[in-house]
Amino acid sequence: MSDLRCPACGASKIRLAHRKSLSDVLLSGLTIYPFRCQLCADHFRTFLGHRTPNPRRSFERVEVSFPVWFRLRRSKYPDEMGQEGVIENLSIRGCRIRSTASVAIGSRLRLEFQHSNDSFPITIEEAVVRSSATGAIGLRFTRLGRNDERRIRQLIDVWLPELLPSSR
Repeated sequence: MSDLRCPACGASKIRLAHRKSLSDVLLSGLTIYPFRCQLCADHFRTFLGHRTPNPRRSFERVEVSFPVWFRLRRSKYPDEMGQEGVIENLSIRGCRIRSTASVAIGSRLRLEFQHSNDSFPITIEEAVVRSSATGAIGLRFTRLGRNDERRIRQLIDVWLPELLPSSR
């Protein structure tokens, strides 16, 4: 298992994916499980040889602390000031923001964040609010440019440890 790699990009930063489909559930009886690459998001199946529990998430979250600015995507006032917060965790498909702003579940946001003072902002053209509680907003990215997606993948690659333990 230590040499298990993503067939699309060759990365070793892969993890078990959530088993949702009937075929995934049936194949898991044969210990053939779905995997998801944490860098390119490729989904593939492979023989694991032993049983494992069904994971809750397909993408590992990286703990970060980046300043973020966000506003409603389709605002009546395009020049309105946005809200500020801090990205607490990040994956290639979403993030959690700590903020005092209240945002309704289902809202679509546009956000920008910087991972260092010397970097250009990364822009997420559209993210859907999946959860909203006091002080925390959970987002799923639905639209972002190719360059910004590549930069997020680079951040994940740097901070995400190898996920699968090596076999002994």
